[in-house]
This record gives sequence, C-alpha cells and structure tokens, in this order.
Amino acid sequence: MSFIPKIETLGSGDQSWLGSRHGVENARTVTIDAASITDVKYAGIVKAGIPLKVGTGGKFVPLTDAALDTLAGFLLTDQPNAGDDIVAPMIDHGRVRVDRLPDQAPVMTAGVKGLFNLVESGE
Repeated sequence: MSFIPKIETLGSGDQSWLGSRHGVENARTVTIDAASITDVKYAGIVKAGIPLKVGTGGKFVPLTDAALDTLAGFLLTDQPNAGDDIVAPMIDHGRVRVDRLPDQAPVMTAGVKGLFNLVESGE
C-alpha cells in the first residue's frame, strides 16, 4: 500500500445498480487486497457494484462463489487499480438492482437478502 499522495480525477462510475440512497451515506471504508484483483476484468479500474467478501487479514476481496462465500457489501465507487491495495468505500446494506451489477451471478442467494433488498430494475 502506497501512502504517497497522488491526485487523480475519477468519477463515481456507473451507479445505476443502486436502488436508493439508503446505505450510501453510511458506506464503510475498507481495504481491497491487491492480490485478489489481478484478474483481467479488474485491469485499470475496479468497477462500482463489485460484490465483496472479507478475505484474509481483514482485507476485502471480490465475492466469487455465493454457495461458499458470505457477501459483506458492494464497492460504492469505481477505483483505480495500480496493483496496490485499494482503500475504498463499501456499502454493507441498502437496495440493489441486481440486473445492473457488473457481476450479478455471485449475489443471487437467500442469505444476502437480510442485508440488501435485491430487486430487478423495474421494481
């Protein structure tokens, strides 16, 4: 993790997956493990809406298997991926439009519904 100040202009990304503002104002600051975002789909930018779980050492990693993993939350804003750990906002409750998430498959489990109200865009 680098603590050298770096100024970048980066928008919030596509947040159409948010079903409401609920949970946004209470986003948690988390650290995403750099080793978990080496996949080509995270090259350059880790997209807002990526489902996250707690990994080793308390760092967060992308959720990959809903049958084995427990959803901790969703990355709130796009984050640049320079190969270092990323300190970023994560929502851990709220309304989520599943069909607009960048990666829908891992979040479709009954265990998630306690933290999030998962809906389709038309609801």
